Amino acid sequence: MRLWSISLRNLRVRVVATVLTTASIVVATALYAAILVMAEQTEERYKGSIGGYQAVVGPKDASQLELVLNTIFNVGEAPALFPLQVAMDLRAGRVSRRGQVRYAIPQARGDSVSRHDFPVVATIDEMFSSYEWQGAPLPFAAGGPFAFAWDDLLQLGEDLAAYENARRSGAAERPPRPRLRPEWRKAVVGARVARTLGLELGGTITPVHGKMGEFGYHEHPEAACEIVGILQPTNSPLDTTIFLPLGTHLLIDGHEAGVFVVEIPPGKNPDDAKKLPVAAARIGLTAIVVDPKDHLGARILRTEFGSRPDAQVAWPQDVVPKFLRDIGNAADVLTAIAWLVLLVASVSITVAIYNTMNERRREIAIMRSLGARRLQILAIITGEAALLSLFGALLGIVTCHLAALLLRDTVEDMTGVYLDWLRFRPWELWLVLGVTGVGAAAGLLPAVKGSMTQVADHLAANY
Repeated sequence: MRLWSISLRNLRVRVVATVLTTASIVVATALYAAILVMAEQTEERYKGSIGGYQAVVGPKDASQLELVLNTIFNVGEAPALFPLQVAMDLRAGRVSRRGQVRYAIPQARGDSVSRHDFPVVATIDEMFSSYEWQGAPLPFAAGGPFAFAWDDLLQLGEDLAAYENARRSGAAERPPRPRLRPEWRKAVVGARVARTLGLELGGTITPVHGKMGEFGYHEHPEAACEIVGILQPTNSPLDTTIFLPLGTHLLIDGHEAGVFVVEIPPGKNPDDAKKLPVAAARIGLTAIVVDPKDHLGARILRTEFGSRPDAQVAWPQDVVPKFLRDIGNAADVLTAIAWLVLLVASVSITVAIYNTMNERRREIAIMRSLGARRLQILAIITGEAALLSLFGALLGIVTCHLAALLLRDTVEDMTGVYLDWLRFRPWELWLVLGVTGVGAAAGLLPAVKGSMTQVADHLAANY
């Protein structure tokens, strides 16, 4: 009989101890693998998602991390508003010669859709023609982009400013407030939005203000938009984003207070802001997606905007790696905890096998009398520990992937990270081999004790 088959028989004989010990190894291995998978896919998600964002312009008072997370990864709330004048200066090349840009796409946020809180991003159609994802415009699985150009935004801003100034001055005759045109009530949705909500071309989505179940939550039925485009999956935050024309956002009921950013002169009462005149250039934005022409353009813009009072520039290629290093530190702590759990599991292997040595001495003595050498006895007992660890490690890897399958939607909703449960990595094989080796080492002490069994003493009659 082969040595490994004897080891398997011994494990079957002590099935309760085998199951309990294997379970501890499964937990340790699954925990360790889950930490590595989450850390790895988080890093891939965040690093892979910044490829189309060379620079992001946002409000001055926000942190650069807050600005990048909200604009690129749909994490958190929009920090504040800043004026459209910033985008106008960038697009007109008024920043500097080396700070010129290929495009500057304005965005405004604040609403969402459904209980999943899919963010609504109001923008212009350059998001689908000029912005590039992995070197090409955003790919569509069905349909195409809506039509709302930069010139439409400027004209709408002029009309809104004319109406608002007349209202603020109390003029008897005032121009009508611009109406939400039917051609602006269009939407482009990400792949996961369409899949989760069962949306198709021609369907309708309605933006909501606030989060479901919280105070102030209400729908905007006047801004219900027809779906004209569904993006292809990108495994990025774009999959969970809903794009609307910026004109729709500005004309939604209840957004009037946030349409314009008004500077309060020194010495003025903040309440007087409601009476100060406004202009199209003061329309409020939450971010501008920028692609500088210079290869060092992001750094140049960040330096030049350092003295500008109304906005700042964040460089995602600098902000995101720092953020991931912080995440990595937390992952290292969790990894250490997983290794401690694995150490406890290996100790349980030692204890479980060591405690059976006394009752197995007669069995070992019989094997020795039949010709088994000490080295073979050592191999059999060490093999039991190695097999326990091997089975536990394999089940731990399977458990990790099953957990990724069952929890992927929840994890993506909470963190924005998509878990690819079918993807197996080379380090998983090394993890299985490592756990098996640790288990075999844990079985050495009882194996040595078993191999030292004296044949004559334990074959004597037991009276």
